[in-house]
Amino acid sequence: MTVRIVVLLLTLVLAALTQSPGVSAQKGSKMYRLGWVSLQPALTQLLPVYAVLKAQLAERGYVEGKNVTFEPRWADGDYKRLPELFAELERIGVDVIFAPGTKNARISQDLVKRTPLVVYTCDAFDHVARLARQGGNVTGVTCMTSELTGKRLELLKEAVPTASRVVFLSEPEDNPSGLKRAQDAAPQLGIKLTTVGFKSRGEVPLALETVAKERPDALFVYPDPIALTERARIAEFALRQRLPTMYAFREYVDAGGLMSYGANQRDMFRQVADLSAKIFDGKAPSDLPMLQPTKFELVINLKTAKALGLTIPPSVLGRADHLIE
Repeated sequence: MTVRIVVLLLTLVLAALTQSPGVSAQKGSKMYRLGWVSLQPALTQLLPVYAVLKAQLAERGYVEGKNVTFEPRWADGDYKRLPELFAELERIGVDVIFAPGTKNARISQDLVKRTPLVVYTCDAFDHVARLARQGGNVTGVTCMTSELTGKRLELLKEAVPTASRVVFLSEPEDNPSGLKRAQDAAPQLGIKLTTVGFKSRGEVPLALETVAKERPDALFVYPDPIALTERARIAEFALRQRLPTMYAFREYVDAGGLMSYGANQRDMFRQVADLSAKIFDGKAPSDLPMLQPTKFELVINLKTAKALGLTIPPSVLGRADHLIE
């Protein structure tokens, strides 16, 4: 009887080891490499969203220095550098390349054909024909910023009812569909929309000078990696010009902007980590759907509103998810 019990116990142990390998046994056998190419300067790797990405990967069993390393590349606002940076990551053989930013993601698809790509885009349909099982080597997340453009313009008008002339500030090639949606929504809200663009960090000061000459009632900033890098400059400019400003992400409002409505960036970077972990686990990008946000947040900076002499209507304040006081 004792021998039979011992045999049974050994059988159960072997089954556990062979049929259901633990995270450490299965994922610790290889050192995986996650590369990313960002338009932002190198200091942005200290942004909380990158800490969130690494923490979420660790939750999935991929711990920095233990079984995963990171290969970041920073273009510092220069799109011309992207081909060499993507080529370098493919050459050194990273397991996944992460491309944040709509234009960056679009360029990555043209350049990267072998390595699995995880993109972060404002409009998924710039990259795939459908969200589920899209084929190829691309998957990723969409913050749905393009689709939310009309809603953000509507919220801006509700917060500042007197705003009839609004400047749409953007990198024009980042996501043309966002501008098209704004142009479609503006007349219905009694807004005359004009556009001011920039194509590099160096062009942002001149773009802001152009905005000042337009003398608008409000500023609508479409998100892209360059605008995110320059968010403090844009917020300071808007305050000097006494311009209420609408953004897509909270990071702009934390930097002094008036209000934002959109996906939570930290949640999106967690989803990027989840997709990357699944690819490390052996899943093909073509089998992983493009992920969408699970929630959207309205953030209002009341300190900025006070500095602008602006009273936000209770109807808008009541819907805010976060108030910065």
